[in-house]
Amino acid sequence: MSEAVDVAMKYDDVERRIEGLDRSQVRVGVLGSAFGYEIKALKVGRRAAGRKEILMTGGIHGDEPAGIEAVLSFLEGPVESYLDDFFFTVIPCVNPSGLDLGTRKNKNGQDVNRAMSDDKVVESVMLRKFVAGKRFDVFFDHHEDYEATGYYMYEAQRDDQLIGQKIVESIKAIGPLDGDENTDEGLDLPISEGLYGINPKWRKQGWSAFAYYENSNHVVLCETPSTAWDLDRRVEAHRVAQLMTLDHYKNRT
Repeated sequence: MSEAVDVAMKYDDVERRIEGLDRSQVRVGVLGSAFGYEIKALKVGRRAAGRKEILMTGGIHGDEPAGIEAVLSFLEGPVESYLDDFFFTVIPCVNPSGLDLGTRKNKNGQDVNRAMSDDKVVESVMLRKFVAGKRFDVFFDHHEDYEATGYYMYEAQRDDQLIGQKIVESIKAIGPLDGDENTDEGLDLPISEGLYGINPKWRKQGWSAFAYYENSNHVVLCETPSTAWDLDRRVEAHRVAQLMTLDHYKNRT
């Protein structure tokens, strides 16, 4: 994940696409303000008995546009097929200042995804407050990795009913998996090829680990290779993980 990447997407584009969503299904709120940007938080569908609570976030690193695109394009299309079974809470872009700068970190040079317990990181504080007291059945966190040669993902589920192996196998039709040589020492807990566990050592620093241990029953964190694959292929990989996970729960109801 690089410090500066030429990212065509800007936060104005994100806000424009949010405004274009079907307002009969989408309610747009504001998570808070950071560096002059309003971070949008969306409620999609209606809560009802039996509907599972889903949290989706993208763009916690500003140089990872495929996750933002995957979230927005999901809301612009496939989400309609899931509203009878799920209620969605969505933050399409956690780090708008980083997106506009094309950098991993925010405008203050802070890595939001390494600072969940840091009260000096405004985005981290907002995320903590937003999810406090809430419980999500599934949390999707969309990421990219500029060093990766292929796809990999992290997953944790309370009863160890993991579906990551099936997701990884399906994504092999899109592109290769990342090699083991690119894993981050001390972060990864290998489960199977291309699949890693959520390390509890990161529960006070990483957003996915924090959300899993504090607020979620199941976390699916996808990493697409931001330099090895073009944007369309990266978005497609995120989409496969989204739909396979949702279909897994939908078919159980």
